[in-house]
Amino acid sequence: MHFNESQINIAKLLEKVSPIYQNYYLRNDILREQFEDGYKALVCFLKNYAYERQGSAAAYSKIAFKCVSIRYQNGNNWSAPSKDDAKNLWKNYKDIAKKEFNLIGKDKKTGNEKIKVNELRNPMNKDKGVIDKLASNKISNIAIYIRDLVSNGNTNQAYEFMKSIRGIGEKISPFYLRDIVYLTNLDEKDISDLHLLQPIDTWLEQTLKILFNSDIPKKLQEKQKLIADLCKESEVSSISFNQGAWVLGSQIAGEFETFKKALTDYDFAQVAEIVERHIKEKEEYLREVKNVLGSLRHTSYNSG
Repeated sequence: MHFNESQINIAKLLEKVSPIYQNYYLRNDILREQFEDGYKALVCFLKNYAYERQGSAAAYSKIAFKCVSIRYQNGNNWSAPSKDDAKNLWKNYKDIAKKEFNLIGKDKKTGNEKIKVNELRNPMNKDKGVIDKLASNKISNIAIYIRDLVSNGNTNQAYEFMKSIRGIGEKISPFYLRDIVYLTNLDEKDISDLHLLQPIDTWLEQTLKILFNSDIPKKLQEKQKLIADLCKESEVSSISFNQGAWVLGSQIAGEFETFKKALTDYDFAQVAEIVERHIKEKEEYLREVKNVLGSLRHTSYNSG
């Protein structure tokens, strides 16, 4: 497929925006340390990826982290998980959810008490959850396992492995693969099935609509391949394109019309104006937070 000048310019613009994602959202040291420590790799997955699907309760990842930190003594007792670990951690997960997070409801059919942990889609489930999958494949470091599969030309195998984990579907799998490849500096030119590193969320769907109007494929992998092909012809990183689209849309523009204007005008001054407005809003918010913080400190000092 041949891409026009406007589409290529948009791809280049999104690549220029991507450092915001790369330098802010991937700034935590543990994201790089995970490749030397299997426990940290598991923690990274649970905190940043496993529970990122829409509708997932905010408490779920906190409960998961608490479970593994207790079981593996904050990494001091780490080894490749076993099937017993999967069973025991799932039991502990439900206990903590009930006792410490009060995630209790009633079964609609029986009226009996039910712990609200979304068993069907919870990645800590003893059956086909992440611990169970690591145990079944004797994997001690999930980040290295995925990195090595991709670097050895087995991107599809890496994708299918991630997708096989309970609750990790077609959006989270490429999300995890994308960031692993970026963090390990693998050359995109050497990666097979590069399109599988394209998570398609609301903002990527909006990006496709802006780029191609109604001429958008219906199937997920066709959308992913279309982005990969555009980036190849535009000579931009498909990873940076994806990261840039998400951060500009969800974190800066915030709504479709502003996002569309930033992309279709292809005016750096226009994008700069949107970013400056975003910064101003954040500064105003932080100023109010500081005011409240100062008030609380003053009250505490006077009451003391």
